[in-house]
Amino acid sequence: MKFVVIGGVAGGPSFATRLRRLNEEHEIVIYERGKHISYASCALPYYLGNIIENRDTLIERTPEILKVKNNIDVLTEHEITAIDPEKK
Repeated sequence: MKFVVIGGVAGGPSFATRLRRLNEEHEIVIYERGKHISYASCALPYYLGNIIENRDTLIERTPEILKVKNNIDVLTEHEITAIDPEKK
C-alpha cells in the first residue's frame, strides 16, 4: 500500500515514522512545500535573537536521514494543491 503524507515539520515526519514502525512494507512518501522537512521550531526565538547563530543547527531531520533510517521518501519544495482520491 502507498501512503502520501502532506506536510513536514513535526506532524508529517512523526506520522510517517510511526506508520513505518507499524508496517515495513508500505511505500511512504512525504511532500513538503518548503526547503526543509523538519526543524526545531521551539528554537526559532533563539535563532531570531542571535543566541543560536547557525540556522543549520535547527534542522532535525533531513530527507536523507528519513530514507536511510526509515525507508521514507521525501520530496521537498513540492506544493500539493489538490488530491484526487478516485485516481489515487
